[in-house]
Amino acid sequence: MQPSAKAFWVPKAGNSVEEYEDASAHSDHRFAIADGATESSFSERWAQELVKQFVVQPPEHIRNSKIPLKEWLDPLQKQWHASIPWQRLPWYAEEKARNGAFTSFLGVEITPAPSRFRLFDLFRRRKGTQWHAFTVGDSCFFQVRNDAVLKSFPFDKSEQFNNRPLLISSNPSRNKSVWKHIKQTEGACDVGDLFLLMTDALALWFMKENEAGRKPWKTLLEINTDKAFANFVETMRKSSALRNDDTTLLICHWKD
Repeated sequence: MQPSAKAFWVPKAGNSVEEYEDASAHSDHRFAIADGATESSFSERWAQELVKQFVVQPPEHIRNSKIPLKEWLDPLQKQWHASIPWQRLPWYAEEKARNGAFTSFLGVEITPAPSRFRLFDLFRRRKGTQWHAFTVGDSCFFQVRNDAVLKSFPFDKSEQFNNRPLLISSNPSRNKSVWKHIKQTEGACDVGDLFLLMTDALALWFMKENEAGRKPWKTLLEINTDKAFANFVETMRKSSALRNDDTTLLICHWKD
């Protein structure tokens, strides 16, 4: 069995598609989103590198140790550095870029239960199928089951959002405060589960709606096209229900 996944995104109002600094990626059983910080240089490249690498090869043993994440980041940091056109940057832009790019990051991996017929049954839903998530920053993950939010990660209250989230940097020296603040969680998958990954602006709206007793996942499930998502975001921004920011949604439906 393979989960059904789709992603939607729009840039800030007034910005072009080229100025979009979020990122998302997914494979059959891995899902990731990132929110590049506008205040840093080339953050869109950094966010893209992280999500793409996660779905190909996530950090090993992340649930047991913080060291593998540092090792996992090392080649990505070098790759980001090599991609910057240093010779063409004016001195002030070069100085800013050398401070590094910054992004939030959220990765979720679904691990099927072991099976003696593993090649045949690798992606089929079996008893014991688990998901594991880790994050740095304020991009959020929600698990919906039986028409209710079962899990909200890394926040469970809208008041926990702030304007200074912890971010992963492309500059290794700027990550010293990150390692002890990596958040992780895990849970079980069941048929019909809905998994939603969102960058912070949409996640804050989602949590406020849920706290008010509404069911925001139903609204999101009605969105089937990029245009419909763009219209939804525009409407929410005009009503001040959604902050004007790059907005990204990744939906995974665990079907039988």
